[in-house]
Amino acid sequence: MTPMKRTRHGLCSTWLSHLDPHNARLLVPVWIKGGLRFPDVSVPLILVGPGTGCAPFRALVEERISMSMSSVVAPIMFFFGCRHEEDDFLYKEFWLAQTQGSGVFSEEKGGGFYVAFSRDQARKVYVQHKIEEQSEKVWTMLNAGCAVYIAGSAVKMPSDVFSALERVVMQKGGMSEEAARRWLKQLERVGRYHVEAW
Repeated sequence: MTPMKRTRHGLCSTWLSHLDPHNARLLVPVWIKGGLRFPDVSVPLILVGPGTGCAPFRALVEERISMSMSSVVAPIMFFFGCRHEEDDFLYKEFWLAQTQGSGVFSEEKGGGFYVAFSRDQARKVYVQHKIEEQSEKVWTMLNAGCAVYIAGSAVKMPSDVFSALERVVMQKGGMSEEAARRWLKQLERVGRYHVEAW
């Protein structure tokens, strides 16, 4: 139901609901749009996924959970953001479960899960603020050969996150702004910095 009291039907779900599941000749067209390719489980990760940007990371985390049963999995730092914890904290229980014990975000394993609820206090707090708060750990991960994945809104978030990482590199790496920017751009060139924004 929309705010204007109209019933809204999803395109794909409505189409699928009208198909006959007993029709053996039925073909459902499927395609993949986007280009996030994740590295081997031995590569540490920094994930930044505000709002629905967290969705691409759900399958990645599930895979890492599964792989951790039989092999060593590198740590993951995940920066999640949304407006309100009460209304917008997508997959809350799933993410929080991975911060416990042997979870893939556990601090003991070198990972972490950091949330920014931008509208739950007077001053807006975004994922880039949380990145800077964790600058020591972010710098350690960057130097350990991690890959950075950013997914979500294309409006300002990707450039704001890049700027936050740039400040971390400047502060912790003792670099000038220009040198820090070149350092991060080099990560992009070698396939360690990825942005999927829409």
